Amino acid sequence: MKKLIILLISIILLLLIIYIGLSLYITNLAYAAERKTPEETPPDYSLIYENVSFKSYSEDDIELKGWWIPSEKEDIAIVWVHGLDSERSGGEGKLEMIKEINNMGYSLLTFDLRGHGESGAAPLGLGVREKEDVYGAIEFLSNEKNIKKVGLWGISYGAVTVIDAGINVPDLDAEIVGIMADTPYFSVLELLTKEVADRTPIPKFIADILKFGIIQSGKMLQGMNINDVPESMANNNKINFPILITSCKTDERVPESHPSRVYSFSRESSEYYVFDKCEDHGEAYETNKIKYMELFKNYFSSKF
Repeated sequence: MKKLIILLISIILLLLIIYIGLSLYITNLAYAAERKTPEETPPDYSLIYENVSFKSYSEDDIELKGWWIPSEKEDIAIVWVHGLDSERSGGEGKLEMIKEINNMGYSLLTFDLRGHGESGAAPLGLGVREKEDVYGAIEFLSNEKNIKKVGLWGISYGAVTVIDAGINVPDLDAEIVGIMADTPYFSVLELLTKEVADRTPIPKFIADILKFGIIQSGKMLQGMNINDVPESMANNNKINFPILITSCKTDERVPESHPSRVYSFSRESSEYYVFDKCEDHGEAYETNKIKYMELFKNYFSSKF
């Protein structure tokens, strides 16, 4: 009987160690980013640009690096925010998209978020802490480029960032007048457990059991509750203007159910467009260039 008790205790301890280890591993994946250098630069697309740097709006004094791409509309600008594990160019093809928007007459600021590209190291925040970087970009545009009105436009992790920035905006020197969110996720926790089930031998029900451990390890190690993301997305009706959200039916990394839930909480008259096909996550533009640009143009022309 004593040996059986010892065996049971040993099994429970082993399972607990495995549970804690997996929770910590998945949490570290969620809060880590891969630094990359730009795959393309503005001269590749004959874009006039300026290398710029500015500080995040946070108290951490994070230095952020970016490109300022001017155009004829001197007092308005678009701030573009890249996805996770990306950088200011957005990867191959995104600068073509930025050039199309620049050709519409919009000046653009694209920059590396904290912990990405050439910007300063800082704890990541799943799109929630990063709003401080966006506010820093807006203050830079106001103070250095005399910009009065700003449109925010982000993709995936960047889409969550611009929505959260619109919800919690402080008293800035330039006004946010519009937000385009390309494939925002609703719940990081759901995406993580799905990835675990899809990419490892761990069954879905066990991956779901890990949710508690992921939440707790995030609080202890990162000082952040991973559920702050769905809480923020569910409050996007606090943004004082309608927003534009897009998604894709074939996106496997951020399924269409995520952007549609974000949209379900949006202010009346917000827009939601679902592309039938995208070659990969974050490639709505590359697969649907004409329609994507039409959505962008129609939305922001009504905001400026």
